[in-house]
Amino acid sequence: MKKFLLLGLMSFVLAFATQGSANAMGLFYTNATYPVAATGTNVPDLSTLKKGSASTTNVLFVVEVGDASIDEAAKKAGIKKIAYIDMNEKTVFIFWRQLTVNVYGE
Repeated sequence: MKKFLLLGLMSFVLAFATQGSANAMGLFYTNATYPVAATGTNVPDLSTLKKGSASTTNVLFVVEVGDASIDEAAKKAGIKKIAYIDMNEKTVFIFWRQLTVNVYGE
């Protein structure tokens, strides 16, 4: 019985640790935005940039749906020239996770 519990605990920790998070992750709750890439494009006024977003949602590490690709986010906003990209991650323990990619450009 002890071996079974230990194996279950180790499996849980391994699944949680290999979630694929880009950066630090809270144990029970995360809501953080991380930079992904910048093209070096000189933008004098950031408020003039278009913003496109694409996301995926994961439930219990069993089902994940959506398209969080850079291409999808750029298409949604009609962006042809990408200036920079960031990623927002929201998680609630192992129950729910949403990953959103934001693309900024012209």
